[in-house]
Amino acid sequence: MELEAIIALCGCAVAVATFFIGRTSAAKNSGQADGEMRADIKYIKTSVDKHDKKLDGISSNYAELKVELEQVKGRVDAIEQKIKFLHGE
Repeated sequence: MELEAIIALCGCAVAVATFFIGRTSAAKNSGQADGEMRADIKYIKTSVDKHDKKLDGISSNYAELKVELEQVKGRVDAIEQKIKFLHGE
């Protein structure tokens, strides 16, 4: 074989090897980006779930306070009626 042919074959072999290395690297980077995105989505979902639980607790507390407020209003009305009765109104 001539030297030029050997050099050309070596050049082709290097080009093919570089192509496959590039594809492997690109696939690895794509997989890494996909994994990072999945981790971010999982973190966001966990955060949203925590906030939902907090909101459920706040909603429950609000409902309890609303009932208690109505009871207090009833007591205040009863006290006002007793005061009016004692003052002869």
